[in-house]
Amino acid sequence: MPVREREERGLDMARDSLHAAIDLGTSKVTTLMARLGRDGVPELIGVGISPSQGVRKGVVVNIQEAQESVRESVDEAIRSSGVSSPGAHVGITGDHLRMSVRRASVRSPYYNAPITSDAIDRSIQAIKPSDLPPEQQLLHIVPLSYAVDGLKGVRNPIGMHALRLDLEALCVVGGSAPVQNLSRAVAGSKVVVRSLVASSLAVGESVLTRDEKEMGVVLLEIGGGATTVSVFQQGRLCNAVVLPVGGYQFTTDLSVALNSPFDIAEEVKLRFGHVIPEEIGGEQVEVEAFGDRRTVKVERREVCRYLHDRAEEILRLAALKVSEFGFPAMLPAGIVLTGGGASLPGMEKLARRIFNKPIRLGLPGGLEGLPDGLEDPAYAASVGTLLWGVQNSEMPKEPLKRGYQSNGVTNGHHAGSGGLMGWFKGRGARHALR
Repeated sequence: MPVREREERGLDMARDSLHAAIDLGTSKVTTLMARLGRDGVPELIGVGISPSQGVRKGVVVNIQEAQESVRESVDEAIRSSGVSSPGAHVGITGDHLRMSVRRASVRSPYYNAPITSDAIDRSIQAIKPSDLPPEQQLLHIVPLSYAVDGLKGVRNPIGMHALRLDLEALCVVGGSAPVQNLSRAVAGSKVVVRSLVASSLAVGESVLTRDEKEMGVVLLEIGGGATTVSVFQQGRLCNAVVLPVGGYQFTTDLSVALNSPFDIAEEVKLRFGHVIPEEIGGEQVEVEAFGDRRTVKVERREVCRYLHDRAEEILRLAALKVSEFGFPAMLPAGIVLTGGGASLPGMEKLARRIFNKPIRLGLPGGLEGLPDGLEDPAYAASVGTLLWGVQNSEMPKEPLKRGYQSNGVTNGHHAGSGGLMGWFKGRGARHALR
């Protein structure tokens, strides 16, 4: 092989070992860059976190503002890693996402022939919804189970002899306009969109154990602008829904009730917030207010009462959605709470009261070199998007059918780095509670 060809092949292989993820949320934009080690485990090498602009309830509402937020986050990740962006897996959320279970069957042209990967591909093609209106597009097909000649519960049918293969799969569909706007916001920052990853798929990768997925668990991610309710069983995502309410609404409730600016209400939430008012004393909190009154005094317990009402609403809505999925009661492994809103004091205890099931706080994992500041529920979706991209990067996709197809170039900035941990302590840690 000629030297030049070997060098080019080596460069391609090096770039194939690099992965990036962008989580464009309502409160922050997080960019993570990782390199695959020899053992195939991704190691974090770059982080970029910036305040989010132009996003509401998880959906881009101002492309120019969102582009600037993404650009700032990506540039920080590049500076901290010292390498250019290899293209990014981009998280997507919002109540425009729809999930439905579909079924399809294919037959073998030969009698009792072994099932091949071609038959799997044909079954996936057959299950694609052909009646989608122009305002919707397919994002994911998640196989749930296979059946061969009527034998159900088969997880990997390849090599089995059968005349008929049945597939049951979860189809994730998104609104074409939100998908295009998100893609344009990222591509406008000179980043190639490698795939779009629904939040329900991403978060499960970073916070759930294998046993929880097998036994059955409800994953509740309370993000800045939306809450994702996902049900996992038998190792796979069974169904999910996105509720257009999240941590942003907690702060809005306080802002309205206290007649205070949003930033002041956010500070009050973080400093004095608790979702179980009876566990709080009667101390007074001084709050900056609108109008001619410079400050007002309010009981901390009253502040917590507003937070309790919103938290209870979200938890009960989640229970209702799980019931609508066809699960009459919470699943054996209970509920895993994650997302920035799950960090509010008392949230686990309140959920335990309402559901009377095992409850735990889900911290992101599965990524080597994760700084302490990122081992926080607020970054579960960011880490999960990266992990999903790594695990599925070799799988064939058509991520932007009928949507915006990014053909931008990778960001070419290079810079030296004093190490990821040093960078995070000096720059990134202050974003951890956003």
